[in-house]
Amino acid sequence: MRITAPVAVCLLLLLPLLPACTPAQMRLPDGFAADAVAYEVSGHSPRRFNQPVRFGPYSALQMREGSTFSWRVPLPAFDVGRTSRPYDYTMVARDQPPVEVQCRTQAWTVGRGDASGRVTVDVTALAGPLLACGLRMDSRPPQVLEVMHEGDGLRGHLWSPWGSDYTVRAVYDYQGTPVSGMTPTGYAIADGGSTLAVVDVLNRGRVHLDRRLDDDQRVYFAAAAAALLLLDPELGE
Repeated sequence: MRITAPVAVCLLLLLPLLPACTPAQMRLPDGFAADAVAYEVSGHSPRRFNQPVRFGPYSALQMREGSTFSWRVPLPAFDVGRTSRPYDYTMVARDQPPVEVQCRTQAWTVGRGDASGRVTVDVTALAGPLLACGLRMDSRPPQVLEVMHEGDGLRGHLWSPWGSDYTVRAVYDYQGTPVSGMTPTGYAIADGGSTLAVVDVLNRGRVHLDRRLDDDQRVYFAAAAAALLLLDPELGE
């Protein structure tokens, strides 16, 4: 069952044993938390335009966020619209190589009717990814992070400078309750069946990184995590 994602849910209504309302958190993949370190995020929510995003030892600096740009072209039977927003930054951590990140989000829609009886269909999945980023770590060749609509959710890939291809998937579940949201509560980055990083986008946000990652992997996943924190999954709606 899915409901519209709130900033916080009252788990007391669903789990009578809980004493009070609890700030919402995404449900972590089974077995992941024991091997991960969690960092609270600053700069994600509330979001201030062009301000850094920070968590733990990682900081997304030199933040440049472009304005959201939309257009719509009327055709004889319907209209086609596009909404896009660029952003870029550099992820830094002490004694680690910087990761430069450039992203663009875009959503395509097909609509018909006036404001009182309009029907709009999101066709982004047919036109390309919702999120496309290039990540350049130090002087290595740039790699790609992309997230797209697939089935009833968001999924994608993160390519790395060391040759690995990781899967990215949106999570819609809340911790401690069977209720799921209509928009993502977070994202998981995995290598096969092993989750390596989790990005909780609820409230102020939280990033979880597997303790077994080496330093280069950690700063690279941190750079991807910041891109996911800034992603608007409802762009164009």
